[in-house]
Amino acid sequence: MNKKLCFLLAVGLVTLTACGSDDTSTNNQDEADNEATASAETDTTEDETEEDQDEEQEETDIEDTDSDNDWEMQVGDTNEDGVLRLLGRNDTSETIETGSMSLDLPQVTVSEVVDWPAELADFYDFEPTGIISIDMEVSNSPEDTVNFYMDQATITTNTGEQLDPDIMSSDHIGGEFIGAVNKKGTIVYMLENFDPNEVEWVRILISAPHDDDFESAGDKVDVQIDF
Repeated sequence: MNKKLCFLLAVGLVTLTACGSDDTSTNNQDEADNEATASAETDTTEDETEEDQDEEQEETDIEDTDSDNDWEMQVGDTNEDGVLRLLGRNDTSETIETGSMSLDLPQVTVSEVVDWPAELADFYDFEPTGIISIDMEVSNSPEDTVNFYMDQATITTNTGEQLDPDIMSSDHIGGEFIGAVNKKGTIVYMLENFDPNEVEWVRILISAPHDDDFESAGDKVDVQIDF
């Protein structure tokens, strides 16, 4: 009990002894002081809580900024050639395990085609509206030979488009893994009929790995990546 409350309590006792008719006002004063003290303590607690929440939010914002700044190209940026504008990125997917294979997707992006180069028109019979790129890192753990064709993954999108990899611009990293082998590369998909700004997620479907006798050596991969 603080000194102020001890003093008020002492005054109350003296007043109560001298004249019983004044005890009501003294009790009211005690209650008012108690309420004021409790209110001050509540305000202090609320202020501290708000400060803690603000600090937590600032730390979260800093972490998000640091994560985004890890990439040379940020969402909304146009690449140096002026061909693509980055619309969305996801770099948070967990490692996918299938049989002895481990598959990581360090980065999945969707971009809008800003200016399709004239020299590429000779290789394509259409002008894509956008591009989806999937970075893949895959490894085999045992010494056994396993065949895994993650670079032939089919994707679908929320816009209703189903696409196979563009073989001319994709890395060829699938196939035979002889023992403990690691491979990585980027698989590219050309959007043909839909606005890339409307792509909210990509579903990635990969056939199960198999051994040299074409016996299944794991499960098929079916994962959705949100932007």
